[in-house]
Amino acid sequence: MRTGFAAVAALCSLAAGHPVLAPAWTPVPARAPAPDTSWVARSAIYEIFVRDFSPTGDFRGVIGGLDRVQAVGSNVVWLMPIYPIGVVHRKGPLGSPYAVRDYHAVDAALGTAKDFRAVVEAVHARGMKIILDWVPNHTAWDNVWVQEHPDFYVRNDSGGLTVPRDDQGKLTDWTDVAQLDYRNPRLRGAMIDAMRWWLEQFGIDGFRVDAAGFVPDDFWRDALPKLRAAVPRPILLLAEWGDLKMHRLGFDLTYAWDSYSRLKAVWKGAAASTFVRRELADLDAMPRGGMRLRFTTNHDETAWDNPPVTLFGGASGARAAFVAMALLPGRPLIYNGQGVESPQKLGLFVRDPIAWDQPRAAEALAFYRGVMQLVRADSALVTGGLREVVTSAADDVIAYRRGDAVVLVNTRPHDVRLAVTGFDVEGARDLLSNRAQHGPTVTLPAYGVLILARRIDP
Repeated sequence: MRTGFAAVAALCSLAAGHPVLAPAWTPVPARAPAPDTSWVARSAIYEIFVRDFSPTGDFRGVIGGLDRVQAVGSNVVWLMPIYPIGVVHRKGPLGSPYAVRDYHAVDAALGTAKDFRAVVEAVHARGMKIILDWVPNHTAWDNVWVQEHPDFYVRNDSGGLTVPRDDQGKLTDWTDVAQLDYRNPRLRGAMIDAMRWWLEQFGIDGFRVDAAGFVPDDFWRDALPKLRAAVPRPILLLAEWGDLKMHRLGFDLTYAWDSYSRLKAVWKGAAASTFVRRELADLDAMPRGGMRLRFTTNHDETAWDNPPVTLFGGASGARAAFVAMALLPGRPLIYNGQGVESPQKLGLFVRDPIAWDQPRAAEALAFYRGVMQLVRADSALVTGGLREVVTSAADDVIAYRRGDAVVLVNTRPHDVRLAVTGFDVEGARDLLSNRAQHGPTVTLPAYGVLILARRIDP
């Protein structure tokens, strides 16, 4: 959001609508075993805004659309917040899903808890994982905690609730939500219990954490090991934040916002070579085991910026931008409609069902599936490091090496002819098309891409 039990206690409290909170909470050091994150390291994430994803805009629509998720090669489903949405100070006709009214319930507009459990089971039956969006920094003004636990909230000089402040201490324009007070240890305990409840009761596989950097570091230092220890399976923890400290606090993934900004700058004329050099610096500072979330759109970017087909110069430009980003070290993300190259600008406070019948949908799906499958399965693109590749078209072509594969992306709307230094391109094969490169000089059409590798078939 950038703008815009114990088992017995849990079961007993379900009848009341939400769990009974522990009487107090004190930070206790938690030592979780090092998680096996093998599936995390090979994840390819698909973000779903449930109200837009299907004609019905509900959990059953998600189940009916899982073929679409697998059609683009994704193996992790990220559901944007599924909790009841606040009414007080609501934005737009439907409100933001990031204005949570109850952390222990599902939005009736999406279905029931039983329906959500069916989503989890359907995802797992396909060999995929599912993570939930979590909003820990603030709640809707009419969240159940406002009445039951008023001490959970920051108060203004008049004693009333207040909108959140950003990480610099400035008030935000998030007028539909109220700031939680992490100075209160009971709030901290309740938040951890709520997150554990979804892991334990529904079997989800992790969280994408909204505005994670607004929450105190020491909370995450305590909470994340407890979440990992709560269930006997690896979970994925994605922080919506760019600071690399989040990895030291225990998150697997952080946002590559700077990469996204640099990519847009290249498309507007900045030298392509600068893109890779800045990525190398970022990766050099990356804590061990940390990864960036690589995207060319998400719910924020599409709502406040433009979808890739608009932003990057049509379908070919959108595909080129995706390759440049997705093949960097980290894990790739696809958002609602991106796989069919929908031009829709999807708002957060309205309902706008995805127009899946785009004219080149089948071609687009095949392309994105090919890229995502490479990023999931090709060892060079999963574990290979990043190195800069020198070409004779440094201003126009993003060029880098992952293991034994060289990635070449033409960022311009015209043909570019180039020579590559330090890699014999002649006879190398493109991992997407399996075509061999003939001759020592490469010609890339407008927004053309090549992923070249010299490999001997077994």
